[in-house]
Amino acid sequence: MKKRTFSSRCRDVLRRLTTASWLWWVAIGLFVLQAGTLVFVTKFGVPPDETNHISFIDYYTDHSLDPFFTDQQPTYNLGDKTREVDYLYHYVMSLVRRVLPFSHTTEFYMIRLCTVGLAVLTFWVLRRVFRRVGISDTVSALWVLLASSFSMVLMMSSAVNNDVLIWLGVALGLLLIVRLWQERRLVDLLWLAALVAYAGLAKRTLLPIAAVFTLIGAWFAVRYARQLWRELRHPTVAVIVALIVLLVGAGLSVERIGVNVLRYGGATPSCNDVQGEQACYDFWWNIRERELAQQPRGELIPRTEFVGRWLHENLINILDIQTQGWRHEVKPARWIELVWWVFLVIGLIAGVSTDVRRFMKDVLARKRLLVLAVAFAFIAVLFFVNYGEYQRTRIFGVALNGRYTLAGFLPLLGVVLWYWHRLLGRRYAVQVGLYALLLFLTMQQSGLWLLLHNPQLMHG
Repeated sequence: MKKRTFSSRCRDVLRRLTTASWLWWVAIGLFVLQAGTLVFVTKFGVPPDETNHISFIDYYTDHSLDPFFTDQQPTYNLGDKTREVDYLYHYVMSLVRRVLPFSHTTEFYMIRLCTVGLAVLTFWVLRRVFRRVGISDTVSALWVLLASSFSMVLMMSSAVNNDVLIWLGVALGLLLIVRLWQERRLVDLLWLAALVAYAGLAKRTLLPIAAVFTLIGAWFAVRYARQLWRELRHPTVAVIVALIVLLVGAGLSVERIGVNVLRYGGATPSCNDVQGEQACYDFWWNIRERELAQQPRGELIPRTEFVGRWLHENLINILDIQTQGWRHEVKPARWIELVWWVFLVIGLIAGVSTDVRRFMKDVLARKRLLVLAVAFAFIAVLFFVNYGEYQRTRIFGVALNGRYTLAGFLPLLGVVLWYWHRLLGRRYAVQVGLYALLLFLTMQQSGLWLLLHNPQLMHG
């Protein structure tokens, strides 16, 4: 009997796992275990802006069953909320609090668990995206394992926050666009329009990418107008439901974003715009602005230098934690950043160049490039917003929002992993070794290990 080599054994294992979707659910289970641990051990207020989110939910719970209110005194944590754009998460969570019969602390542990659920939903939606662009469940499972080895992913997946809605919004937009590409269905176009309507109400950071989704949806609507009109004339139950959801979202969006633009000249007015500088004097944002104004202004660093430093710091903020007052008592070694840059750059260069060559004859290649285009568009918009803030304040630390980068980074990571899988081909032993090493090194320098070794996590 011929002796089996290590490579052949790895090949057989990978082939079995390729057809086994259960591996993906095992990866999700490990993610839930890690995020669930953080739900109960992380002190409230340690994750980014968690205190502000809790205060807004509490205000709704204690003062208003109606999502709209006009009489509210600005406070340190809240500022003005009468014209707040992204109020939807806080209002829904206040309804959750109203029906839960537990103590204040227990109720917010439950809301943290809701965040874990939203993160799992994001992973599931992106898995469906990956399937439609030719990425196997095995690669998707590896993607979940690697994504959940980043500290910021775990932190934001286990805290009271609406940042996870950015991930979910981008994921849903990608899924609907890919589905429309594959089959022009009115119901998908309506759901895409509904996503655009609710995007800014869920998180203002989604507004720019919602504009991109609007342009793509408009192209489909014009290009296939006759087919879509025929469907509209004989609507199914699914079309009617999607249309109702869209109309409600459009009404809410007009009430908040439309009125804000007409009354205050922008979608996201400041507390000063709505209630005046005196009423908002003790709002934390205004306090920070006064402190920043007192700091000396240095010379602007060159734009190319800013780009390099911004990319470097954003990856560090994903591997580590970016939140106010975080002391970084234990932080990742600098070499782990280099490892990830090498992995990402080589994977992108090799993969994109191949997909570009196959662009005309391979529809899956075109879909993968579309996913990358949307991911890079989101990251690019975030960059220009941050650069504008840097030009205004000339303080680099103000121009960083590493956790927001995750909405573009997560789909990008999935595609890069597929590119590596294709690049290595039948070198199954090399694949197993590379992925295992990358996962081991990342988990050793980031993720749950890093968070639990920072005493600030549990004690503040």
